[in-house]
Amino acid sequence: MTRLPLLLLLMTLTANVSAQEPTSTWSTAKPIVDKWEKEYREADRTVAARDKTVSAIQQLLRDHPTDIWAYEAVALGFNLLNQNDDAVAVIRDYLQRFPADDTLIERVWFFFGNWGNVEDIKSVPERWRTNVRYWKSLFQVYVRTNATPDLLEQVGNEVLERIPPSANSASNERIRIAETWLKRGVNPRAAERVAREAVAIGELGDRPPVITSSAEQATILKRLLLVNVNRSTLGWALYHQGRFEEALTELQQAAAVSEKESVTSSGLYYRLGQTLEKLNRPGEALEAYFKGVAWEDNEKTVQPAITDLYRRRHGSIKGLGALQQRRVNELLAARVAVSEDLVRTIDEDLGRFEPLDLRGRPFDVRQYLGKVVIVEFWATWCGICRVTMQQTNMLQRKFGGQVAVVAWSSDPEGTQALAARFLKQKGYKFALVFGDETDRSLQIPFIPARLILDRTGRVRVMEFGYTAASAAKFRQELQAVIRNDRRLPIRP
Repeated sequence: MTRLPLLLLLMTLTANVSAQEPTSTWSTAKPIVDKWEKEYREADRTVAARDKTVSAIQQLLRDHPTDIWAYEAVALGFNLLNQNDDAVAVIRDYLQRFPADDTLIERVWFFFGNWGNVEDIKSVPERWRTNVRYWKSLFQVYVRTNATPDLLEQVGNEVLERIPPSANSASNERIRIAETWLKRGVNPRAAERVAREAVAIGELGDRPPVITSSAEQATILKRLLLVNVNRSTLGWALYHQGRFEEALTELQQAAAVSEKESVTSSGLYYRLGQTLEKLNRPGEALEAYFKGVAWEDNEKTVQPAITDLYRRRHGSIKGLGALQQRRVNELLAARVAVSEDLVRTIDEDLGRFEPLDLRGRPFDVRQYLGKVVIVEFWATWCGICRVTMQQTNMLQRKFGGQVAVVAWSSDPEGTQALAARFLKQKGYKFALVFGDETDRSLQIPFIPARLILDRTGRVRVMEFGYTAASAAKFRQELQAVIRNDRRLPIRP
């Protein structure tokens, strides 16, 4: 089953998912990397433990200078320690020593794209340069190093020339590049052209193939993969050209989809408000900003615009707080009322649920019988998952010992340490487990997704996707499960 982050927030996701694509040498490298990770973790990641791991990593390469698997293990070992400059140096050495080898090509894109420089990307073998990943990695480096708009436009076009409209990622990649161009000062006419291509592709039905366990899930997925994000980007490209009436048409179409389907794209209402201000429609602009606060979890971006507009209209911000709170609450309540297909109440057995913990041991969710359990399906590469996890953490802290959290990561084996490090850095007290659809009965068509299990272990709530309103609905349903099932018998 293909797992997908939501299309509506694709431009916020990292360009490279992970370094851990399968390789022919990974079966040899993996046990070594796992051993380093285990020893480092069990030593509480102290400075002394780090130094010991570095010594082991360096010794491996001295012992196996002609083995490709050793370069793979060493690069990923340094990545484990977050010493990615050292990892990049190892990848450079690999390319110099084995110029005819293609085994670690995905590792090259990962390390050079995320931590290398332009010279690194351009040093790869000539035969790799027709690959779209070459151009994607070069684009990524140019973005990271603040290259000129002309270079960003040139390399972005090279990427898109290699992604035909029939490809599953065709619409997504165009929007990602158009959004980047708009942020980096590339000619907005170029962004308009690419966004129009994305709109056309999306409206022809560009839908990544996903296995779903029910017609209901398929309906949810289709709704979440609507083209309002494409029209939002197109509208913003028109705005940057001063074509405000045309921009308004596109943004209003995106908003109409948002309000009908209870799903939105990040920044849509901020863009709509800015456009309405340019057209001297301040009342409508303020309403758009309020929707941004209520429906997008976008208050940090929208709030300055609200404050500035209200002050210009009224001479001060007196009365703004009460007005905003009342209107945002009204909008949020209305959105929650139509979010039933994102957050559903059910009463089903969990069925087979057999993930493994970080050490590869079976994880038994029955240890939490007597508590309410949130099961969070996520991955380190999923940007919007970080938003849902932040709310999950807040809910766990609010309800204390009544709620346990199981975070089921779909990260592949080689990046499980990254998932553990992410939870530790955030201070999340979640049980981290790993597995795929073969380890459970429940089918998850995309992430983020969350379940609520009652104290007997039955599934009472399912959430697929995320909006600010669905998060409010999820919180309400969690409170209901905590409140209503205290007297239910606990299964042995």
